[in-house]
Amino acid sequence: MDAEELERFHRWLREQGIDEFRRVVRATPGAILVSKFPEGFAAHLHESIDRLDQLFDDEAVARDAAAIGGAEPTTARVQCWHRAVLGILQRAVEAGTVTARERAEVEAGVDSVAALLDTALWSGPAWGDAGWQTSAAEVTAFEDVLARMDESDGLFTRYYGTFEGAPVENHCPGAVVARRLLGQAWKICTGLEVPVRPVARS
Repeated sequence: MDAEELERFHRWLREQGIDEFRRVVRATPGAILVSKFPEGFAAHLHESIDRLDQLFDDEAVARDAAAIGGAEPTTARVQCWHRAVLGILQRAVEAGTVTARERAEVEAGVDSVAALLDTALWSGPAWGDAGWQTSAAEVTAFEDVLARMDESDGLFTRYYGTFEGAPVENHCPGAVVARRLLGQAWKICTGLEVPVRPVARS
């Protein structure tokens, strides 16, 4: 976009109620991708995540969550998972693997994942609820969350409208990681595998 196009575009964004600055990441006749983060943020975020292998060690996270739940059996399962992951992030800061700022950036996504899982597991099972079973309605709710994450205009993608014939979207740079962590949390909290959505047939 040239300077004149950018001026028109930002004026259009304000008309859509987007008062905060949005950086144009990519502009083609077919789509305009914008971001509220500065240039290089997405790459830096993923570099930080690449140094946090422990986040994706499902067995280790499950052990930490079980330790928390074992000591506090009335604590909600989602909270046990959440605290286990936050503990990993804190230890990574203490070990110098990531900075406090990098931890905060990743933690924001972890908080969102916990909130999403809470919406699906509305029965709020405590870690010590040995007889609890996930209801069919909760499984369906979780499947709906997954579907909304996978949609092009889903939970982690915001559609602003069409500017001069091109759709305008804002996509979260951590969406893929969030989906991975959501699956991990679901399995730890419910003991169930992540539902596999059937492939649509034409």
